[in-house]
Amino acid sequence: MKCEICGNEEGRIKYTKVINGEKVEFYICESCAKKKGLTNLINPLKKGEEKKITGEIPLTAECPFCGWKLYDVENKSKLGCPKCYNAFRSYIRRIAKEIHGMDKHIGKVPIQDKRILFLKKKIREVKSELDVAIKKEEYELAAELRDRIKTLSLKIEQK
Repeated sequence: MKCEICGNEEGRIKYTKVINGEKVEFYICESCAKKKGLTNLINPLKKGEEKKITGEIPLTAECPFCGWKLYDVENKSKLGCPKCYNAFRSYIRRIAKEIHGMDKHIGKVPIQDKRILFLKKKIREVKSELDVAIKKEEYELAAELRDRIKTLSLKIEQK
């Protein structure tokens, strides 16, 4: 079957996309897959070679809690347990960045959590200001920032 994008080469890769709620399947060639950023599907292993993700985690890496291997995560597109998030963190961040363009969540947050998340973000910002003040030996400012961090932390605990 010919590539459904360019029509020139053999369509060896099955590409599934959801369009208006319907699952649509395309067969595309390797060059079109590379253009779409699907290169991790194309590089097969050579005999005796162990594939690594981003040069950091081998596919045989294993979650110490549930025993799932990165190979399982990659093939099944899901994690074995909550501890897998820590075990495969760099892989998950890379995939999120490839899919969404960034590795941080930017979107809707439950209303209850919105205030707490805002306070935690503010604490991180003030802590970085505190680090700068300490390095510059501005101890009065550092004391004010420390007190602001305590105040923000108390607001979180009240929730």
